Order: sequence, then C-alpha cells, then structure tokens
Amino acid sequence: MNAAISASNIYMKYKKSDKSYSLKNINFQVAKGEFHAFIGENGAGKSTTIRILTGLNSDFEGDLFINELNAVKESKARDKLCYIPDKAVFPTGISAYDFVYNLALLERTDKEKLRIELEEWIDKLHLREHMSKNPNKLSSGQAKKILLMRAALEKSTIIILDEPVAFLDPTSRLQFFELLKLLNQQGITIFMSSHILDEIKNYIDSVTFIKQGEIKWSGKIKGDELISKYKEVILDGQI
Repeated sequence: MNAAISASNIYMKYKKSDKSYSLKNINFQVAKGEFHAFIGENGAGKSTTIRILTGLNSDFEGDLFINELNAVKESKARDKLCYIPDKAVFPTGISAYDFVYNLALLERTDKEKLRIELEEWIDKLHLREHMSKNPNKLSSGQAKKILLMRAALEKSTIIILDEPVAFLDPTSRLQFFELLKLLNQQGITIFMSSHILDEIKNYIDSVTFIKQGEIKWSGKIKGDELISKYKEVILDGQI
C-alpha cells in the first residue's frame, strides 16, 4: 500500500504513571489521495490520535509513518502535512493575504507564480473583500477557507482536520466540503474526524472507526455503507 498515513501498534497512557491506556493497539492505514473519515463517539480517542498524527503529542508507543517516513525518527516526515483544528487562532497584526503569502514563501521560491495562484484561490473562494483583514476577525468558515488555501499554496500532500465543520452554518458546511472535495481531486489526502455521518458519507473513500480508544474497523467504504457500518461496529447493531 502506498500509504500517506500508517499507524501500527500505537498505545498511549493517560499519564506516564497510569497502568491504563487512553489508546490501545491503534492500527490503520490511509492510502495516498484518499478522502478518509475518522469516526467515533465523544471521548473515543479521535482528538488524541490526531494530536499524535500531527506531532502535537509524542508521548506514545508504536510506529507511525507519514508519507512513508518514520514520523518518530525523521523530522521532515510531516513537512507536507497541514493540520486544521476545530478552531484556529491566527497571529495578530497581519492581514489574511500576508499570512497566507508569507507562510507559502517558506515552502516556495517562485514568488510571481505564487502570487498568481494566490489571486486565483482568492477569487475561487470568494474571499476578495476579506484578505485585508486579520484572520481572527473573519467568520469560522472564512478562517478555515484561509487555512485550506494556505495548504494548497504550500503544496501540502496531507490535510488533517479535527471536526472542521462544528461551528459552521449549513451553507458554509456545504461550501467547505466541496472545497475539500476539490483539494482531494487534486491529489491531496484528506483525513477528517466528524460526527455528522450524513454529511461526510458522500465524499469519503475510506473510514476508520474508533471506540473507547481502540480501532474497531478500517477500510474502503462508500455512501450509505458508512451509516450501516457505524451501526454495526460502534452501536453493536443497536439503535
């Protein structure tokens, strides 16, 4: 498997002194270019796992490979990974335009091509009137568009999102999913946790279900199969 993400035998304790684990025997893979959903109830371990994937928590046992590089031993493993949290906080005193452009310049040297691409994305995302504002002043949906634009311009190959539509209204939610679909069609791997099965079912290629810190099922899935599989592995067939 040509994996964007490969987690093997990952364990994590609540505290070093504890005997019990918050994550137990986490095993799953996400192929490059997939739109992958990470599904579970509140407290199941989704955010904890995402913190490990994104490097925000390194206190775990097991093996993790990002873009086929050992994420524990190789610092550059996450160089092309972009993390979008449920609620983003931006630097103050900088416009949305300068935020996106200056960060992209850290990854690129083609300034003129970058400016052209940035202008195209601004129009595509209908953000023209907002680019002079500080991103903290934008709505949640607009701020997340800024982060996705940044990921595209930095040529990220993986985008990881933790409940990204939680604070969005219905129109913004639909626009956000369509934007993710567009980025996925360009070859970017999408890894997204969500509670809203009906929304995400039409976009994903594969899913991992987690319950009480353990992976219950992981594999390819489409459409309404997501809901029936959720009932089977998370609800034990009960409603």
